[in-house]
Amino acid sequence: MQMVRLGKQGPVVSRLSIGTWTFAGDALWSSIEEKQCIEVIHAAMDAGVNLFDSAPNYGGGRSERVLGLALQGRQDALVATKFKVDGKSPADLVRMVEESLQRLGREAIDLMQIHWPTESKSELDAAFDTLADLRSAGKIRYLGVCNFGRRDLQDHGGRDLISNQLPYSLMWRVVENGIAEKSKALGLGVIAYSPLQQGLLSGKYQSIAQFPENRKQTRHFSSTWAATRHKGPGMEAETKICLEGFNAISFETGIAPTNLALAYVLQRPFIDVALAGARSVAQLEELLKTFTVELDETVVNRLDMVSASLLQAAGDNPDMYQTIGRVH
Repeated sequence: MQMVRLGKQGPVVSRLSIGTWTFAGDALWSSIEEKQCIEVIHAAMDAGVNLFDSAPNYGGGRSERVLGLALQGRQDALVATKFKVDGKSPADLVRMVEESLQRLGREAIDLMQIHWPTESKSELDAAFDTLADLRSAGKIRYLGVCNFGRRDLQDHGGRDLISNQLPYSLMWRVVENGIAEKSKALGLGVIAYSPLQQGLLSGKYQSIAQFPENRKQTRHFSSTWAATRHKGPGMEAETKICLEGFNAISFETGIAPTNLALAYVLQRPFIDVALAGARSVAQLEELLKTFTVELDETVVNRLDMVSASLLQAAGDNPDMYQTIGRVH
């Protein structure tokens, strides 16, 4: 397993991190047995993965609880979790961290992340101060952020942070427009989430029409779909071009879609870690095969080309879900 130091002062972590959103057992991802989730986590650790990401809102705490069960007695594993701080008092944040610790069955959270920036700088400053106090108390080891844009980083980049978790895939390259560069300039590790675009780049889907309706939440899709959170026209034509081009490149090169999509992300110089989900050991093993793949410049350029119109259509708004973005 390839390893990397996360940020200038962070821990050494595996370049593949396993996310537990798909363990939530909710309507988005469908039910899954706890035993199966635990098998995936144990197999990942056996393969050298040491970073696992969760959040209390995944299945109302289920993902954190299952992760905690799987990691009992495994202090060599590193746990990252995250929460939104909008409208939360310092007491609320302390309580939320304690609840996460209880579900995870751990004395400290290795990487505590603020899930989204807020419109209020003072609110974020208060949240950072509270989390810094919890770190001093030994409840948190490292602090990070998710979805922070250039201005967000400018306002809060002086904090003692180690990472910025950002959406990045062939189908969502918006952070190339300065956000990844700003993160690296501040000494932050960049964790890419949704590198398979929630499964759309897994090879299972030959057209966007085949993609499950309940996962059509992002700006890739028209707001006429019930699951979307935006009110805009979406980018279905550009997404179609990208998907068809990607599948064609996978077929022509003989590189499995999962490996092609994940290798594209991992080979970007500004990406330190790719955060992906696996709902079975077989899916995990497919992810791990990526580390045997090296994309040459010709393939990377072709992938850039098939995603160029989608990148242009997305504009400068890195929020995959909302037309009026929460990221600045």
